[in-house]
Amino acid sequence: MRAARGRPRAWCLIRQRAQASGPGAILLAGIVLGQAILYGPSLIGSKVLLPLDLLASPKTYLPLTPETLKIVPHDLAVVDLVLSVEPARRFSVGEYRAGRCPSWTPFQFGGSRFVFPAQSPFWILKSSIRSPVVLAWAQMALAVVVGLGTYLFCRRTLDVGFWPATVAAWCFPLTGFFVFWLGYPMTGSVAWLPWILLAVHSSVRRSDGSSALALAMTTALVLISGQLDVAGQVLLVSGLYAIHCLVDAHGHRWPKRRAVRSIVAVVAGWALGFLLAASYVLPLVDYTQTGSRMTRRGGGEEERPPIGLAALPQTVLPDMYGSTRLSSAPLFPEGQRNQLESSAAAYSGLLATLLVAPLAWCSRRHRSINIFWAILGFIALAWVLDVPGFVAVMRMPGLNMMSHNRLVFAASFAIVCLTAVGLEMLIRGDVRRRAWFCLPAATLIVLYGWCLYRGAVLPEPLASGVQRALEAGQVVPWIEDIDRLRRIQANFSRDYLVAGGLCGAGIAGWMILWFRSRAPRWLVLAIGAALLGDLLWFAYGRAAQCDPALYYPRIPVLEQISRAGAGRIMGFGVLPPTLSQTHDLNDVRGYDGVDPVRWIELLMLGSDPTSPRFSYALTQSLAPVIDVQPPGILRLHPVLDMLGVRYVVFRGAPPAGMRPDFSGDDYWALTNRNALPRVFVPARVESLADDEELLRRLGSREFDPRAVAFVESPISRIERCRGSAAILEETPSRIVVRAELETSGLVVLSDRWDDGWTARLDGRTVRILRVNHAIRGVEVPAGTATLEFRYEPSSRSWGLRSSGAALLLLIGWLWIDHRSGRRISTPLDA
Repeated sequence: MRAARGRPRAWCLIRQRAQASGPGAILLAGIVLGQAILYGPSLIGSKVLLPLDLLASPKTYLPLTPETLKIVPHDLAVVDLVLSVEPARRFSVGEYRAGRCPSWTPFQFGGSRFVFPAQSPFWILKSSIRSPVVLAWAQMALAVVVGLGTYLFCRRTLDVGFWPATVAAWCFPLTGFFVFWLGYPMTGSVAWLPWILLAVHSSVRRSDGSSALALAMTTALVLISGQLDVAGQVLLVSGLYAIHCLVDAHGHRWPKRRAVRSIVAVVAGWALGFLLAASYVLPLVDYTQTGSRMTRRGGGEEERPPIGLAALPQTVLPDMYGSTRLSSAPLFPEGQRNQLESSAAAYSGLLATLLVAPLAWCSRRHRSINIFWAILGFIALAWVLDVPGFVAVMRMPGLNMMSHNRLVFAASFAIVCLTAVGLEMLIRGDVRRRAWFCLPAATLIVLYGWCLYRGAVLPEPLASGVQRALEAGQVVPWIEDIDRLRRIQANFSRDYLVAGGLCGAGIAGWMILWFRSRAPRWLVLAIGAALLGDLLWFAYGRAAQCDPALYYPRIPVLEQISRAGAGRIMGFGVLPPTLSQTHDLNDVRGYDGVDPVRWIELLMLGSDPTSPRFSYALTQSLAPVIDVQPPGILRLHPVLDMLGVRYVVFRGAPPAGMRPDFSGDDYWALTNRNALPRVFVPARVESLADDEELLRRLGSREFDPRAVAFVESPISRIERCRGSAAILEETPSRIVVRAELETSGLVVLSDRWDDGWTARLDGRTVRILRVNHAIRGVEVPAGTATLEFRYEPSSRSWGLRSSGAALLLLIGWLWIDHRSGRRISTPLDA
């Protein structure tokens, strides 16, 4: 009898728990299902969520074979994922496994600070497993974080029901910014956007310790999870939202005590968040100050200038001007390079933007927050639309260091929030016919007609101009033959007709709402499904999923060079620099978005001035000035000898009579036998503080790095030095050198000088001199000595102290709050 009675009780308990967890399971299942539809093959390992087909591009990585010649890149615009992001992740895997946090990488620029968000939860997850399968699962984790945050924000802040919040949570991870920037670190910062807005709302309304703690934690996560300029934009959005919350909660009752408590709680949360993230932020800010790219931005250079009103249609028709994908062609307006950096990244669904989101204005209780979303969306698009006044503000010093075109993610979130409120109005049956319904309906009618017209009559030159050019034998970028043209034309027509179909569905929806006093339940269900289907159609196939066999296969020539011995390499207009680290080779070129200015100036002295130079990557395609005498005697500029460039890599067939030192497939390489070892002792040392004169002397063909070294700081003049030095031990952040000098002299390490490095000579701290404009040197007395270099930047030390102090302060704050049993607004009040 007990067992019989026990079973129903257990079953009731199980049912209660199932019912309680059911909504959460539905929410999570929708987020996971959306990602599985898009990236399922990569989740199970049959594909890799990387554009590995780009490695088959000419002069990039894969050898030219009949198989690789058939590979056509999916989308050239996302090349950074395979040239920079994935090699950095592979380096991180090795560092974490060695028990070190990545901080200094030796594989580019003669060494540089690690700029990727090594403390980000998403980056740590990616770096936990070497297999690239983890990339798809990290994307899944990011989508779950974004979706859950959106759901909680809609439920707790917008106060909408389960289904509107759930649909918003399903949709936001599928919007344009996350789809276009998939795999890039910057999405990590935006993933915490709904969480930090939720924390701001709680801090303003409650003004207690736990709310400020949540704001501090989310602020820190925003800062450490992605690129600092995008993180700054997320914090800017949170600041605007804080102003809205303060005005909405307290109105004009200033300076009332509760309003002041709210302000102090929000400011304290942000401040503590900055302190928590200081161990990542301070070293990165310190490094960017040495950068050529940041210097030019500070001087007013704009890599991505405003576009104008031509960018507005892309917010609802993202493929209006085509794309850089294989199935399309770019017909972008002047100034736009690709879709990633355009207003198309604000795409949240045509139906969401022009059908459901406007219905939010039917809610009186959401009127204030709706106005905020409208203002935020306008500000987020102001740069790409070239809005006078707003653009001038964004060009102010400090703000001009950000890429304001990426702020469009805020417009996307605003549309999703309005959509959640609009769905709430539909479900509640609170939608009543209003005159302004004609505005979005008319917009849809105009777009419907435009899409049908463009589906039948393609834009020029795609309609006829390209065909005439091909028939005349001209080379047309992106389109190599008539067959490719026909496929692109068909895809353009299809995309326009699909967009027209969505516009037609939106028009039908407005007609039903106009003539029916209450939206039927089937319409609400259909609209919810259409919102998700719209975004899935938009996102499907945009991210390349490639054969794992293309994942950085071993290159015989690079393996031979790796076994040949110490020495840096340089490609002759081939092999982008970060790809060399796939074979543990160090390149003097680099690509990290910073471009350390002194190293760049030094490298340019020995490089071909006609080689391609991109403003965002000055050395990525840099080629050295070479002098090759048959059968294979290679001469480089003395500066490259000094930097230890021992191998130059070429692609294609060697010239007649040339006997390469290494060859295989379509790779071949020559050895520069004049290259100095990485650590050496020059015969003489001179002081020279004038940078212009120093660069002039270093740039001379008569410069001999073995004979003389120039230092900026005054030292005792060393007329003749004899001795040798060699590297005994090395990790990325520690180098041990054994020096044997017959006389006192200068031991030079041809790694990039950085103020984060310290040196100890036989255990005694010594000064590191900046030698020959950009490399390191230490004065060493006669005799045998051990010289140890360690990467210990003061910015990191201060950052760790700040983060530790902030953590202790937060713990103490919570303890006092708990012990006192009352609300507090700041640690000072406690």
